[in-house]
Amino acid sequence: MYTPRYNEEKDWETVAAFIRQHGFGLLISISDGLPVGTHLPIELVEKNPGEFVLHGHIANANDQVSTFVTGQTFMVVFMDPHAYISSSWYKKEKIPTWNYIAVHVYGTLRVMDEAELVLSLQQLMNRYEANSSHPVHVHDIPSQEFRNNLKAITGFEISISRVDTRFKLSQNRNDHDYFSVVDHLKDLGDDHSLRIAAEMELRRERRK
Repeated sequence: MYTPRYNEEKDWETVAAFIRQHGFGLLISISDGLPVGTHLPIELVEKNPGEFVLHGHIANANDQVSTFVTGQTFMVVFMDPHAYISSSWYKKEKIPTWNYIAVHVYGTLRVMDEAELVLSLQQLMNRYEANSSHPVHVHDIPSQEFRNNLKAITGFEISISRVDTRFKLSQNRNDHDYFSVVDHLKDLGDDHSLRIAAEMELRRERRK
């Protein structure tokens, strides 16, 4: 991913928090010379102190499963939010652009054994059911139904070898243009615009 230095996020805690918050990723690999991808819930896990991996699972009916035994490097894309930036918000420049946050994670993939997959599914459900008024747990699923579904999926772990980031948030703009973008995004009021504006405000204080 092309990333000018001023758009690169080097703080791992910030990157890790972004991955956890936007955990519906795009898993990409190569099959017969062509890229293939699947959109999946993918969890960032600290396997050992300072050692992070990605956990996920995929349907066995998905042809991408065949790439799991190739030993290739996989890429997982996490992205959100994003917003169009009108050049009318700048004092002089007339070229519009797009602000966004994206993280690309690379690594080798290992297929989980059954016990690992069950634990991964438990952790995934516990996380996303936590805010439910009536949370469902793995043990609430009838045993045979759970076993049947377990046979239909493959769990995986990706050992992270590289992380590319681009937090494209108008860092190269002067204060006038920067906060003009923030204010116009707030005026738009949609979810993506508000989240980009909030992230920009966190990164630069307005001068009194």
